[in-house]
Amino acid sequence: YPPLNADEAAIGYNSWSLVQTGRDEHGESWPLHFKSFGDYKPGAYFYMVLPLVKFWGLSEWAVRLPSALMGIATVYLVFSLAKLVWQDERLGLIWAAVLSISPWHLHFSRGGWESNSALFFITLGTYCFFKFKSSKSTFHFSLFTFNFALAMYTYHSARLITPVLVLGLGFFNREFLLKEKKRLIKPLFLVVLFLIPLAFSFLRGGASARFSGVGLMADSGPLWRANELRGQYANPDAWLPTLLHNRYLLYSISFFQKYFSHFNGEFLFISGDLVPRSKLPDMGVMHFVEVGLLVVGIYCWLRSKKKEKYLIGLWLLVAPLASAMTFQAPSALRSLSLVIPLTFFVAFGIQGILNSKIHSSVFVILICYLWCFCYWQNQYFVHYLKRYPSAWPNFKPVAKWLKEEGDQHDKICIMGQFDQPYILTLFYLQYPPEKIQKEIELTPPDEFGFSTVKQFGKYTFGDCEGFNGKILY
Repeated sequence: YPPLNADEAAIGYNSWSLVQTGRDEHGESWPLHFKSFGDYKPGAYFYMVLPLVKFWGLSEWAVRLPSALMGIATVYLVFSLAKLVWQDERLGLIWAAVLSISPWHLHFSRGGWESNSALFFITLGTYCFFKFKSSKSTFHFSLFTFNFALAMYTYHSARLITPVLVLGLGFFNREFLLKEKKRLIKPLFLVVLFLIPLAFSFLRGGASARFSGVGLMADSGPLWRANELRGQYANPDAWLPTLLHNRYLLYSISFFQKYFSHFNGEFLFISGDLVPRSKLPDMGVMHFVEVGLLVVGIYCWLRSKKKEKYLIGLWLLVAPLASAMTFQAPSALRSLSLVIPLTFFVAFGIQGILNSKIHSSVFVILICYLWCFCYWQNQYFVHYLKRYPSAWPNFKPVAKWLKEEGDQHDKICIMGQFDQPYILTLFYLQYPPEKIQKEIELTPPDEFGFSTVKQFGKYTFGDCEGFNGKILY
């Protein structure tokens, strides 16, 4: 639960296709980026799923287990990070507890989301950096660079977040790093080599195709607005309207609006993401009880004299950058790494309240969290699919019918109520990869750059009007 979505099915089927043939559904041999619905997905999570698919078979569990395990590991990492950086085990325990029941983190840990894997690698890389700072071992520095590079191979947003986070860590620790610079040349050289294939994939255009479809510039609104405002002048091309109403200024304003929308109370506590697959009904991405705890935590953090507090501030500022550069914002998926600093502030607020020695506060906090967590479970397991049935359509009954009765029909058309039904058909029927590699043909991309498969073998998808055969709704 919830049912497998098309993106997860694409991960599973392409991993299985590699196991069977050494090529993905499109016939590409061991790609870095997997073409899926006209989109190009970073390949690291596909390769993490591959061994499970090989030994376990093509199943939902094989697709989702790596993400679930990394979600669990991230909870342990924040505990370790607090213990290492702040030398405070109790803070680490509180932080881990808050993250373990975070609606935001739970939501994306339960599915095969690449963003959750990237979050794990970023958190592990950050831990390894401070482990290197305390141990001065180049092994930990190598792990730091490798994990940050691996995050860039895992999810698009990490390709902006991780370099900025690395630069920030380097700036705040520049004196220490300069003392160790001779020992760091070899690990840095190795990570550059590791990233060369990623750089070449950008030059080939596949990796940048996603941004052209969902990037900030894909939204023509600011451009039309600039033309509208300049059209209100007698001479639209004069220097004043050109200076005041140009697309560069309006796209910059749009970027900052989208950036700060990730700190909006409505997004955090009331309604969450705009995309039903990334949200729950009548809930934000954080528990409502955390409104006050977040405020207390930020206040205590600002008053803290520990020099390490810059880490959380840096992470907080960096996390929404990639999401703000798309036209769909705020995005809980693309800004998932924001969950780390925000849960830290909540944990810091709880720590501050506990330090006030108001004994009843522990009981009140626990009762409030118990209510919020029960509310989250109710929204997730009872109301979610009923309120947003199109977000996670269940393809299993269709797959069951196709297996049991599909052989009795020469032609079958599956209506388009399912998101990318062709990949779900491939996944559940375990359609031979060597056949689909010859038969697959994508439709022209839509306005967002996505496309689909209209037909393969005896199966047709989408519009079944006038179809001469069995129609499945």
